[in-house]
Amino acid sequence: MKAYIVSLGCPKNLTDTEAIMSKLALEGYSFTDKPRQADLILINTCAFIQSATKESIATIKQLAKWKKKGKCKYLIAAGCLPQRYKHELPKLLPQVDAFIGTPRRFETKAKTIQATPPWFAYVKIAEGCSNKCAYCTIPQIRGPLKIRPIKDILNEVKLLAKAGVKEIIYIAQDTTVYPKLTVLLEKTCEIKGIKWVRLMYAHPAHITDKLINTIARQKKIVKYLDLPIQHCHDKILTKMNRRYQRQDLENIISKIRREIPGIALRTSVIVGFPGEGETEFKELIDFVKKVRFNRLGAFTYARENGTPASKMRGQVSAKSKKHRLNKLMQTQARISRGLNQKMVGKNLNIIIERN
Repeated sequence: MKAYIVSLGCPKNLTDTEAIMSKLALEGYSFTDKPRQADLILINTCAFIQSATKESIATIKQLAKWKKKGKCKYLIAAGCLPQRYKHELPKLLPQVDAFIGTPRRFETKAKTIQATPPWFAYVKIAEGCSNKCAYCTIPQIRGPLKIRPIKDILNEVKLLAKAGVKEIIYIAQDTTVYPKLTVLLEKTCEIKGIKWVRLMYAHPAHITDKLINTIARQKKIVKYLDLPIQHCHDKILTKMNRRYQRQDLENIISKIRREIPGIALRTSVIVGFPGEGETEFKELIDFVKKVRFNRLGAFTYARENGTPASKMRGQVSAKSKKHRLNKLMQTQARISRGLNQKMVGKNLNIIIERN
């Protein structure tokens, strides 16, 4: 029996896909990259925003043809789409044989399939989220925060190290709410074979002095931090329910750069959030110019049903959101280019991905 697997969305979804593939392998399935050869086709979907929902539905419909043209006996949709739209999907997608939602508990059995290249792996340390940001659908889809036991995490990392993985990337909706994060990082650095440890999805409100010190002190922890700020204007941050203000951001970023010289900072921001006018957007542009992030991902605000932000006044037009996105990314492109130029001539440690 052969299975064809598609994983859409974020790295957190990819770890769920690895768990699904590991279960299928135990049931005797092998995997193919040709859907026409598959007895089973499974799409692990994303439905965080409407564009992701549309992509998931389109992918399912595209692959459904192999039930007639190929060998496919079972078409399965898993993940965020079935979890968010469990009542609507059976009528919308009658071609699908089964819908599977998001996991509600952590797997205790070790994964046997790695969907990333062999030199790095994503490891999920928590599931769900209780931050209740006004724009976000994740609490609806993934449920409240659930912490994965540190013993299970370290056991997974040890198995990955034995398999030849060199870099561990810790992920969650918010990694910085993990209760023993610094202990986890330190114990990971002790595992033989692991060369780099990377932390993603750090919430600015949960960055502690102890975490900063651990990143600075531990040589295996890469001097990089993914720090999604979403905005910098106090009014917008309050409406987003982010629980920090601009001055807090400036203090945190200054402290990180002071304690960890040369650290690379990546962030994510949302443009066109309800109530964002030209004044608020200009402040965001000026803030980005001042802080000079190494990398920045920007997104236009998506009005999602069931979120507090969807009912807010001051919704921004699609045209204005697109214009602001382009302007912000042009600004960041100039910043990144300048920072990259400063790297010319420097010697850095690297991991060779292939011969």
